[in-house]
Amino acid sequence: RRRRVDSAVTMDPGTTPVAAPDSAPAELRDLVAREWLASTLRTYPAQAQEALAGTGSPFRNPVGSVLRDALVGLTGELFGGFDRPRVRALVDRVVRLRAVQDFTPSEVTGFVSFARGAVTRVAATARPPVPPDTLERVRARIEALAPIADDCASRCRDDLRAIAERAARRRVFLVDRMQARVSRRPAAGPSAATRGQTS
Repeated sequence: RRRRVDSAVTMDPGTTPVAAPDSAPAELRDLVAREWLASTLRTYPAQAQEALAGTGSPFRNPVGSVLRDALVGLTGELFGGFDRPRVRALVDRVVRLRAVQDFTPSEVTGFVSFARGAVTRVAATARPPVPPDTLERVRARIEALAPIADDCASRCRDDLRAIAERAARRRVFLVDRMQARVSRRPAAGPSAATRGQTS
């Protein structure tokens, strides 16, 4: 099953990260992105993994598209310039996606740790070998992703809490409004039958 998922992971040409002057070869970055995406997809139910791994329209596969675009972009930053505003924006996309799915708080940000394994597995078989200084730089940048993801998750929880509170206040407001309308209605007078009996 795992092999099928891994082989199904493909990169859209339009999402391949642009090489920076100090970046590793595009093939190496592509392999790391594939491994990282495959590891992240394995956190989803088995019946959904193959569908999420497929490429195609973002409208047909929005979750898979967000994960693929974000992780490909992050891989490019790990091996490239590591532009922090862009890194944060990409991490935030994944965090906010997983925060509204059936994941625990640690699982929401757990995708960051999968990058370590992806780099290690790819580097173990890479030919030519990945230069040690490149590996050291990439691993240090992966460690830098963790606090970014934690901060994004904290802000996301605050946003979700605020949304829930606004929704609760609105429900109370609507109930109060309906009750006020009912209380303002004039009391119904005696029916014709009742008037006839009392006359």
